Amino acid sequence: MIGRIQIGLGLGLGLGLGLGGCAGPVAPRAPLPAASSIAAPVRCAPRDRRAALDAFIAESRPAYTSAMAKVRGFLDGLEVDPIKLRAVRIKGKKKLAEAVDAYYRLYQIAPDAERPALLARVTELARPTREDAYHDLLTISDGELKQDATSYMRVAVLLDRMGVEITRYRGEIENAQWRLDAQMRERGTHQRRAFHTYYQHFGLTEPFPLEGALGAGLIAKRADADKLSRLDVYGVTHEIYAAYDFGDKLDADAFTDADRAYLRVTLPKLMATWLAKRDPDLVAEIVTCMRYVRFTDEPSYAEGLRYLLASQNADGSWGSYERMRARLGDYVKQGFYLHSAMVAIEALTMAFDELYRKGEGPVCG
Repeated sequence: MIGRIQIGLGLGLGLGLGLGGCAGPVAPRAPLPAASSIAAPVRCAPRDRRAALDAFIAESRPAYTSAMAKVRGFLDGLEVDPIKLRAVRIKGKKKLAEAVDAYYRLYQIAPDAERPALLARVTELARPTREDAYHDLLTISDGELKQDATSYMRVAVLLDRMGVEITRYRGEIENAQWRLDAQMRERGTHQRRAFHTYYQHFGLTEPFPLEGALGAGLIAKRADADKLSRLDVYGVTHEIYAAYDFGDKLDADAFTDADRAYLRVTLPKLMATWLAKRDPDLVAEIVTCMRYVRFTDEPSYAEGLRYLLASQNADGSWGSYERMRARLGDYVKQGFYLHSAMVAIEALTMAFDELYRKGEGPVCG
């Protein structure tokens, strides 16, 4: 996805949130995966539903502008050191991936003048990746490797896409590939599909074909939406995420017509369930998935967006995880609130950014 838009707001990220300066030299902007080629397949939306969505987006744009400024403030206040986080039993590499992913999304939609400061922040977050302790895939246990490897790969891909130096990182991946390969059959379907993208990115040979992994997933099995556990719902959303490279391949025709017919029923059902439970984390993921598969004409898509805009916390985060503060202290921000912020950013930018709206498909008639 290439962020070209001003979102009519300057993403203010120029709203007094310190985007003006940048410490040290900034790498030239690397080309990002193209989103402007959103073309296939052509599926239209009813005119009245598109008009309703357009009206909602227009009236809600000030709230979106405010939400993006507030979440940027939340992110800027976080220290995300994977080594420190692992020491308090938080998956440190996973949290680094979430933080980098959140800034990656903001970087994509930011005007050119605001990108240097965002890149500087990402470079700061990436500092631990230049330390020996971070590159431990050859020494950690099999269990820790299974927890960390997907996030480890995603951080490398995102940094590379933003032009951050990863020469050493790339070499460490190549050295550890044999361990990644050895665990591949044990991984879930959406993880194998994500590894297909990551292996392609780095020119690695797959231990066996990974692209078709979703053929054994929950969507292919037509899992009953009414019987899905919370973990299963994340399984469905992550199958969709992986199929579209987490939004970087919005032009993918990732699912069969039968899959789409299943999702056309299932995603609105899941939205209704998790809206009723007031769960912004899952609502955000379902909203994003509805955008990926171009179901933005569904009324529940706007309902999910409205809920996200209304449920943001005063500090710019989303969710309510204070029960975990007794165990984690202030690390509850990295442990829980960070993920909700990341997925909310993607759901909202995918809905409000004009570049991505162009890919919602034509209007019928």
